[in-house]
Amino acid sequence: MIDTHTHLYLPEFHTDIEQVLNRAQQAGITQCWIPGIDLDSLRAMSELYELMPVPGYFRLFAGLHPCEVKGNYREELKQIRQALLSGKYDGIGEIGLDRHWDLSFFNEQLEALRIQLDWALEFNMPVLIHTRDAFDEIMPLIRPYFNKGLKGIFHSYAGTLEQALELCSEGGFYLGINGSITYKNSAQKLFLKEIPLQYIVTETDAPYLSPVPHRGKRNEPAYIPLIVEQLADIYQKATEEIKKISFANPNCLFNYKSKDKALVSYFFFVICAVFLRSSVVEQGEMLEWLKRHAWKA
Repeated sequence: MIDTHTHLYLPEFHTDIEQVLNRAQQAGITQCWIPGIDLDSLRAMSELYELMPVPGYFRLFAGLHPCEVKGNYREELKQIRQALLSGKYDGIGEIGLDRHWDLSFFNEQLEALRIQLDWALEFNMPVLIHTRDAFDEIMPLIRPYFNKGLKGIFHSYAGTLEQALELCSEGGFYLGINGSITYKNSAQKLFLKEIPLQYIVTETDAPYLSPVPHRGKRNEPAYIPLIVEQLADIYQKATEEIKKISFANPNCLFNYKSKDKALVSYFFFVICAVFLRSSVVEQGEMLEWLKRHAWKA
């Protein structure tokens, strides 16, 4: 099982993070995805990364959270971009729009989101998108990216069924489902079955949004099985089937990169084979073509 969204670097985990990680592994969690919220969080994530000896257990994301967008956001984005160029991060997040709290910098939120979505295309990275009380604003912003290859997760999905179907079927996005799906007043629980399981991923958003029976207490990755059980009940599927699907879905965000690399390697192999079997004149013509076309690309 995978927790595709957990903030294990926050102060809520400082006193017992090793025990939290042990419980996660015992519960069957094989990956935790760690989204940043600002520049300072990246430093805390680096310290967290050193605590886990299991290779690949953490996937780190760097981004500027909408609630952290202030007057100096361009300077902060500049430094986050440099961090992304380091090769240490697997994706961009947590980014998005938030109209629930302070609206003073909402225009800046819009610009920061556009900038980071463009980075995702430039770097061929998936995104983790936060949207709170802002689906009407984010839908027209995200639609132009549908056919450009942008991939990612709408974390803690709280939109409508219609918006979900558009984001999944037309945009190719996944929906992050967390402990809120166990709440009695969950609107998404009423229509979630209408969304194909191929678009569903599990998350905690720890330390927030603990599932029942832990609601009101600190959340942690070890509670992912409770979300899986709720999904099994909603979709009327076996728990093991939900586990397999929810594990495979998020990894598709990275498998497409591997496929691209495989195609490039295959193309290079074919070129080399043809080159070695060609005459000197034909080899010269091939090199000239590569110089004028392939190398420019």
